[in-house]
Amino acid sequence: MHNFFKFQNDVASDGIESHVFNMPKLLGSINRKEFHSVDYSGNAQLYTIGMKLYGTDAEGIVMTAPNMYATQRAVKEWHNARVKMFRRAGIKMKELGYGRSLRPYLDVNHENGTTVEIDVENGAGLGITPHFRGDDWQYSRAVVASPVEEGSTSGPGARDLVDSYSFTLCDASVTEDVTAEDSDATSDGFDQDSFVSVGMIAEWLDSFKQKAAGTDGNLLDINSIDADNALLQLNSAPGPQTEEVLELAEDSSKFGRPWDGEGAPYSALQLAGYSHTVLAGSDYVVFRAPCGLFQMSLQNNHTSSDRLGVTFEVLAIEDM
Repeated sequence: MHNFFKFQNDVASDGIESHVFNMPKLLGSINRKEFHSVDYSGNAQLYTIGMKLYGTDAEGIVMTAPNMYATQRAVKEWHNARVKMFRRAGIKMKELGYGRSLRPYLDVNHENGTTVEIDVENGAGLGITPHFRGDDWQYSRAVVASPVEEGSTSGPGARDLVDSYSFTLCDASVTEDVTAEDSDATSDGFDQDSFVSVGMIAEWLDSFKQKAAGTDGNLLDINSIDADNALLQLNSAPGPQTEEVLELAEDSSKFGRPWDGEGAPYSALQLAGYSHTVLAGSDYVVFRAPCGLFQMSLQNNHTSSDRLGVTFEVLAIEDM
């Protein structure tokens, strides 16, 4: 597998440039083989990447989706929901070909093009000859019946029967009443609250419903209990304490989740790697990128315009 990429560009003194890198897309192009952001079973793929920065007094900052349980579970749940969407329409996933896998954007700025993704349209190059020439990498979208929502105080506005949106790993969702996307969409409060893009982690965190506490039917024989062992006592068959246990269960079912309800600390890009060169040297760092997506900001702290370079090496790909 070809897993080595080089990026270099002229950066002005005190200048900063930021780009998004999609490793599954780039690996697929150079190896003529499909690489996944999310596999066909809904497992987010975790890419371990070695980054070497070289230049005079250059800094490289890598930002990724958070490498944690929330990302892994959010991706899996959205994969399952997307599969159901196609099945409801009578479409088998194998009929989609390469479109079976979920392909999310990194964040809102990646989705709307504010942060440029490195591909054939960027002349800086990745050390690939030729540059990316695969078929268009289509990021996934979803379609859902639009709920009937209230319009402005002056009356309802135009409402689409169907809502279509793209996926972003990070950031909050973007709605059409904030960013008009369709010709009949406005941002003046008349349009329904349809989505332009959904923040996968943020929406998953917001979807929780408190579930009632259950009981364990696999109870130990009370005769095997050591009266002096608290753990064995707790594992014993129920006795006259049943009523008190039910009260505890009722109280427990009202517990809130033990984290921030908005999920804000988990939905934004997080620092994954930092590199800093001294004089005309180089620096090496290893980071892990969920779904193979990351943003790199390259800063030139030198007193003149310099050509700064970065090499990326994909060291491993595994399920999150």
